[in-house]
Amino acid sequence: MKLELKKNSEQYWEFIRLLRSDKRVQGGFIKESTITIEEQKKYMNKYNDNYYVCLCDDIPCGFIGEIDGDIRLCTDPQYQGRGIGSFMIREITKIRTNIFAKIKLDNKASLKAFEKAGYVKKYYLLEPKDKLNEPS
Repeated sequence: MKLELKKNSEQYWEFIRLLRSDKRVQGGFIKESTITIEEQKKYMNKYNDNYYVCLCDDIPCGFIGEIDGDIRLCTDPQYQGRGIGSFMIREITKIRTNIFAKIKLDNKASLKAFEKAGYVKKYYLLEPKDKLNEPS
């Protein structure tokens, strides 16, 4: 298995959009939503340089990005459990400084990947109970 972290480009925007909108991974994100093509274009025109795509044997298998220091990570469900998330985290840590990850309490896979990549728990983020019931 050959892994490569590649700078994002327009050719990967749809891959990222479809993966980010995949119901199998949405629960892992702080904000769960389905993203339209137009929303993705607008977002990527602004943040393209903040994202990288992971290739496994030249096939896109995940993405990682950073916005204001906060890491955004997603591995295609077909490739999960192979160390790809940890690989992406280690690689972006070499490229970006002063980064961190906000991880939902029930997102065990992301927590495991970040800890495997050398990250440690430092803070808890507490929100009012009412906010937890708001639609995303």
